[in-house]
Amino acid sequence: MQNIVAALAKKENLERWKNVVDLEKFGQPASEFLVQALADEDRWVRYLAADALANIGATNSVESIIALLRDPEQDVRFAAASALGKLGDPKAIKSLQEVLKRDNGYVKIAAEEALIKISPDTFGVST
Repeated sequence: MQNIVAALAKKENLERWKNVVDLEKFGQPASEFLVQALADEDRWVRYLAADALANIGATNSVESIIALLRDPEQDVRFAAASALGKLGDPKAIKSLQEVLKRDNGYVKIAAEEALIKISPDTFGVST
């Protein structure tokens, strides 16, 4: 895993996003490095890190993913909203509701789907 983390840190590597995909395979032990990747300058690294954290069930990353809901890139905001839905933590509800008020349709749809997953009764959805 350390080799992958080192490769991810090399900014001249144009395909660092692949390192994020590789880190996901390590599961929970990689969550610390994936949380760090949420702050990366490459939007695809941020996007895939949010997705990876959700896929491995890294509930310790919810606050960091919530912060991505204000990322300048809509793709990253979409991934963050989707990841929060997968993680299902009620702490994300307020931030996801804010997204519904301010973001574009693409991201709003992901936020609405996340809210339905987190709190289905709020939207009249039966589980």
